[in-house]
Amino acid sequence: MCRYSPIRRQDGRVFLLAITAILALVAGLIFANSVMQRSADWRAAQLFPTPRVIADFELETATGERFSRADLKGQWNLLFFGFTNCPDVCPDTLAMLATSMDQLGLMRREEKPQVIFVSVDPERDQGELLEDYVNWFNADFLAVTGNEAQLQALTRQLGVVYFREAPDEQTGFYNVDHSASVLIVDPEARLFGRFAHPLVPDDVTADLFQLTRLR
Repeated sequence: MCRYSPIRRQDGRVFLLAITAILALVAGLIFANSVMQRSADWRAAQLFPTPRVIADFELETATGERFSRADLKGQWNLLFFGFTNCPDVCPDTLAMLATSMDQLGLMRREEKPQVIFVSVDPERDQGELLEDYVNWFNADFLAVTGNEAQLQALTRQLGVVYFREAPDEQTGFYNVDHSASVLIVDPEARLFGRFAHPLVPDDVTADLFQLTRLR
């Protein structure tokens, strides 16, 4: 006759808990390993595990044309937020991206990412001034901006922040602090990842070469 044994039942629970913990640990290690392997394939790009869908927005190009989510579809995009009076980060980043585009050309990549400079200083960055600024780095670069509400509708969902400092009392000049990462948007208009500072042109070019081969 078999009798109920509290000790035996407790041992069974401990065993099941141990097996569950081991399986969870193994699953976690497999997931972590897959993420690490994916990251190891890229020199500089930081990719999100799952691309984030970008909600629709509306800005305006330097030539006065509407720019929205639809304009991100069909090609890889690199979004960089800044302002034309930026003393260092903006010109350095745009120059680096121009170098990467030239290098991709030498590597015979016909499909290059669309580089989009988004000005977060619409009061000073408009029209011809904005267009000339980006064209100085590369004639294929696109410049867009919008009013405060339009900019916030895009920057908030992308995790981009910017802050306009108080104007100088004598000159009226003001600086704008802003996020410095270059955001990667895939051909389906989803936030795919980013390039964080410091940016190394050769590393960025190598990653862009890989990205342009993905569809």
